Amino acid sequence: MKMADSEEITQGLEGWNKEKDGWEERKPEFTSDAGIPVKDLYTPLDTENIDYVRDIGFPGQPPYTRGVYPTMYRGRHWTIRMFSGHGTPEETNDRWRMLYDEGETGFSAAVDSLTFSGVDPDQEVHGAAHEVGKEGVPLYSIRGVEALVDNLPIEKMSVALVVEPMTSAAITSMYFNVARERGMRKEQLAGTTQNDILTMTIGYIPWGSLKPADLLKLACDLIEYCTAMGEAPRWNPINFTTYNYREGGIDAVQEIGMGLANAVAHIEELLRRGWKIDDFVHRLAFHLSAHRDFFEEIAKYRAARKLWYRLMKERYHPENPDAYRFRFHVQTAGCSLTAQQPMVNIVRTAYQALEAVLGGTQSLHTNSYDEAICLPSEESVRLAVRTQELIQEETGVTSVVDPLAGSYYVEALTRELEERIWDYFMRIEEMGGVVEALNTGWLFNEMSKAFNKRRRDQESGDERIIGVNCYVMEDEEATPPFRTNPRAAEVEKDRLADLRRERDESKVAALLNQLREVCEKRENVLPVVSELTAAGATLGEITGVYREIWGIWQLPFVA
Repeated sequence: MKMADSEEITQGLEGWNKEKDGWEERKPEFTSDAGIPVKDLYTPLDTENIDYVRDIGFPGQPPYTRGVYPTMYRGRHWTIRMFSGHGTPEETNDRWRMLYDEGETGFSAAVDSLTFSGVDPDQEVHGAAHEVGKEGVPLYSIRGVEALVDNLPIEKMSVALVVEPMTSAAITSMYFNVARERGMRKEQLAGTTQNDILTMTIGYIPWGSLKPADLLKLACDLIEYCTAMGEAPRWNPINFTTYNYREGGIDAVQEIGMGLANAVAHIEELLRRGWKIDDFVHRLAFHLSAHRDFFEEIAKYRAARKLWYRLMKERYHPENPDAYRFRFHVQTAGCSLTAQQPMVNIVRTAYQALEAVLGGTQSLHTNSYDEAICLPSEESVRLAVRTQELIQEETGVTSVVDPLAGSYYVEALTRELEERIWDYFMRIEEMGGVVEALNTGWLFNEMSKAFNKRRRDQESGDERIIGVNCYVMEDEEATPPFRTNPRAAEVEKDRLADLRRERDESKVAALLNQLREVCEKRENVLPVVSELTAAGATLGEITGVYREIWGIWQLPFVA
């Protein structure tokens, strides 16, 4: 096909604009979800400054705009990785086995709020027992992890532990120790620990959190132990979970800008410890959101790959080619789900899943339609898995690598997002990085402004949501909620009581004292924490040492 020259296209565009003069549009201006002005028509004129080889390239080659692997889904589909967890470890084990039989290929242990915060259910923390198993699986000791993976082929599974720096060393070492009990070496294990400091601060603020610098230290301890020290080379020791910040109301630009700045903080800390960039950077991974603006989200993924390549090439110069590949998991937007007309959530999730696939994700979680009401039922989570399988088997979109490449709109939007994200990332860098942005309260202020803007837009109807502010149904029949085990707290307290009776208390006490010394010296906590969890120390006992030695952070909320 012969391409018209710029002058010919300009003349044609002028003629088209005259012809459409007088045709009214639905609103005076259109913008993307991130506030980027959207033109009515895109032509080759919008991509004149985009050089194909330099800016787009080929899949599996720099700048990785079109994907991190040459064949992408023609070689292998993305991993179907669903979050799941509820009630007790035994009940979550039943759900995992069902999902394994239904075709799930990766598993993520969504934990309850106590596990997330590093609190045992029998600690004297107000309301603790009421939260056991409500939002995820309770994992307070190695006994819980043993029950979680009982009779599951973990040697064939990729397991993600959705825990943050406060508890990442303890929960990950529990999993490693359970694998060792089953005759496996850490070197054989494939999986991920979320381990994200921004999730513990701006994404979700738990009880008794540590200061950002202490959280960063713990996060980097796991990266150092697993990857730099080579203890678990197939394990991804961190997943920068921009999804969790996005759920608070920020836009696509802020999501990736914060994620890049977060990654840089960890890279710089590990370099300060004396490691080289190639010792660890190839195992850093990301967990992104798939939100409501279809084309912007696809362009976001393409821009993120380009920017990671730029960051590595311009600043760090790794020799390992894998270091330049921006690998990411995607989760469809939980904040987009509605309790009203919940079956519409099936459609929302399917379109968001398609964004992730057209954007080149490596693994994908599709939310269940009832998640705005309760934890997913067995029926709804099976349908969420089928959503991904349908895209894989029935749509044909996986037959071509990056099929939207060359779209004038997608390429122009990718370029615009690339520039805006880099500018936002540099704003954080110039104020001293994410730790300083947390200490001053700047990131909290960004989240607060974004949340309030999103709320105002929804209340005014500028952001239209079916079932909430448009196409509302009266007298809608309620969806029966899935109920978690009401005896979960009792079960878990009994499990811990049995553990404490059977373990060697003097050994645990001695190891806890050793952990205190390690924390005071700011050495890597993983070796002693691994011994502690093997000896039967509980999650709350381990995190209690962190709080004792380093203190609890007073969050700097700003007006």
